[in-house]
Amino acid sequence: MLTAVIALTALAGTAEAVARHRIATVTGKRLGTTPDVGLGATPALWQLARGNLPDVELTANGVSARRMTGLDIDAHLRQVRRSGKGGSGGTVGSSRVTVDISATSLAATDASRLNTEVVPDLAHGRLVVRVGRAGALAVPVAPLLDGRTIRVTPGRPTFADNPLPDALAEKITGKVSRTVALTDLPLQLAPRRLEVTDDGLRLTLSGGHASFHA
Repeated sequence: MLTAVIALTALAGTAEAVARHRIATVTGKRLGTTPDVGLGATPALWQLARGNLPDVELTANGVSARRMTGLDIDAHLRQVRRSGKGGSGGTVGSSRVTVDISATSLAATDASRLNTEVVPDLAHGRLVVRVGRAGALAVPVAPLLDGRTIRVTPGRPTFADNPLPDALAEKITGKVSRTVALTDLPLQLAPRRLEVTDDGLRLTLSGGHASFHA
């Protein structure tokens, strides 16, 4: 009996390791980095036998996407089912994903802008872009989620806390304005919320039933 228990425990551990590796390999190709994989509390051997993973969590740091780098991703996938025998894909019952974008990553999106720092301003729900060694030039920006588009709308720039003249202010805000289209997302994900955090921005997405291919 003891031998059987030990053998079954070893088999369950092997099954979980195999499942984690397979999921990490498939998603790693899309993320560009290998994620950590969690399979919830249900034993992996039982999940694999049924062909259904009720709760899969993927976490990855340093992901690059949409011309941005250093993204941290936390994804929860519910009811992940593999396709028929020998299939290379499957379906997901629902999904929820959070993407954290640090202020450092935001500052690095424009390589041509030297000595740029992005400072979160939680009190006003915005970011402040500071340019120059002393950050004397400051441009407040409001990141807004408009459907499937992120719009970055700048406010009045200041230099040494003094508002710039209209002509110069317009020129600067024209360079700071940005739009990021969130289209062609996997698993039919749709953006739901965008918020300023202590460290930068957090984008929350969710999706319903969707298919995927390995």
